[in-house]
Amino acid sequence: MPVYHVALFKLKPDADPNRICLWQELAHAMVGKVPGLLDLQAGPPLDFTARLAKGFDMGVVVLLDYVESLATMFTHPSHDQVHELYQEVCEDGSTVGYDIEF
Repeated sequence: MPVYHVALFKLKPDADPNRICLWQELAHAMVGKVPGLLDLQAGPPLDFTARLAKGFDMGVVVLLDYVESLATMFTHPSHDQVHELYQEVCEDGSTVGYDIEF
């Protein structure tokens, strides 16, 4: 059954916008490299609902083919680059993750 992995992030106030863009690009580039990773979309909240975002200013929605592919994604070498940039641009302990199987 397909799985949606949703994560919300709080960016560091002084995070370099270029590094944030690179982070998004590297995350999206994992599609086609990571087995089972079907789609990945990342971006800030819409202006219309940003007031409801509780300070989270970046989100990602990942579509995977099966729940087992979550482990594959998080241990894949291409995720290492994404995680390295995550540590650079996001506040410590500010991530919320949620996985749903459909």
